Amino acid sequence: MGDTYEDTIDHVERSQARLDLTLAGLSEEQARGASALPGWSRGHVATHLARNADGLRRFVVGVRSGVPSEMYPGGPDARAAAIEEGADRPVDLLAADLRFAGGRLIDDLRAVGSTGLDTPVKWRTPVPARFIPALRWRELEIHHLDLAVGYTCDDWPSAFVESTLATELPALAALAPDLVPPALPRAELLAWLIGRPTRPDLPTVPTWPF
Repeated sequence: MGDTYEDTIDHVERSQARLDLTLAGLSEEQARGASALPGWSRGHVATHLARNADGLRRFVVGVRSGVPSEMYPGGPDARAAAIEEGADRPVDLLAADLRFAGGRLIDDLRAVGSTGLDTPVKWRTPVPARFIPALRWRELEIHHLDLAVGYTCDDWPSAFVESTLATELPALAALAPDLVPPALPRAELLAWLIGRPTRPDLPTVPTWPF
């Protein structure tokens, strides 16, 4: 049996705590240094994660109030501008912003009543509100790796690896039915699937929205 909504929030809380420790240990030079994402510093990644928490929280507030909200008012341009504006802040502000935004989202996720969990929210495609914690969990774990400060796919919790593969391997099969996933350890298979391959010469995955 899969994790419940509450279980997934617990996973998110633990992932947030690990990420907070990583951010707290960064130097100013490291925060300005390049992440694993082209064109983004570690400050960009941290700011993106904070603004992602704010965006997902807008979904939660909309579910609780009955008034739907966009994830990023102003669309992709406003989202990109907010990330760029925050990326060069001192590392203690980057860490505090991410810690506050992430913690506030967790608190609000716990306050969603069971009757609201099937309410659709307008993510890339409409998804039920019960899926919001999983969306956040993916952001935290995948972008923790993208900080490129020693956290690797082997550090991903096995529950995260298995729950993500359970949805994304079937999605890949539908997207590219002729592509055979390589024989890899489970964490490395997920890393390959989401465009973070750990080895050369692996099959190319179609563009993936992570």
